[in-house]
Amino acid sequence: MTSIETTPRSGADTFARYAMIASAFLAPLSIAVSLFLAPYAVTAEGAAYVQNFVDNIGSYPLWAWWGAIFAILLIPGLFGVSSVARRGRATLGFIGMILAFTLAIPSPGNSDDLIYAAAKSGVDVPTIAKMWDYELPTSAVGSLFFAGLLGLVLLGVAALLGKTAPSWASIVLIVAPFTVPVAWFAGLPNSIAAGAWVLMAIGMGGVSLGLLRQPSH
Repeated sequence: MTSIETTPRSGADTFARYAMIASAFLAPLSIAVSLFLAPYAVTAEGAAYVQNFVDNIGSYPLWAWWGAIFAILLIPGLFGVSSVARRGRATLGFIGMILAFTLAIPSPGNSDDLIYAAAKSGVDVPTIAKMWDYELPTSAVGSLFFAGLLGLVLLGVAALLGKTAPSWASIVLIVAPFTVPVAWFAGLPNSIAAGAWVLMAIGMGGVSLGLLRQPSH
């Protein structure tokens, strides 16, 4: 059981808690916004994706900056969610935290940056498509994204079992990571892909609200 924190906190502690809560909401929301704003189908694959990207290349710089916002806010957001989850179930929360932080590992050989640089250098679309599909020695690191999603699920379970966050938020955090890859696997519209990240924002942000609570004594 938890209760609202009544012990006075320092200004720095209060700022840190609210900053982590805000980051937990805003990090996934930044991805949702970038998907809503994308002028082409981001869930397309292969040559179709490359052609769509090149046709709308002028929009990429703004899109890339939204991705940077996600990268900046993700780490404090994950710290907030992890703190709440580990307070509920320490071991499960710790495992979830380690896995979730793999989401913060930069993907080697960013494919969108490659397409942008190649197109700006005058490389034709068929050649760019071949480069885009090429397997780099570190390409497997990109698969850690799924480990990160699993980590978020475990954090949601830890918070739910430990009752250190609102139950609705814990459940949403358990469900949301499963919805993220669906849009890409099924080639669904950008709005569906964005909706999955909105759901993620609700789950991460809602669980991080547990930072405003403490265990009852």
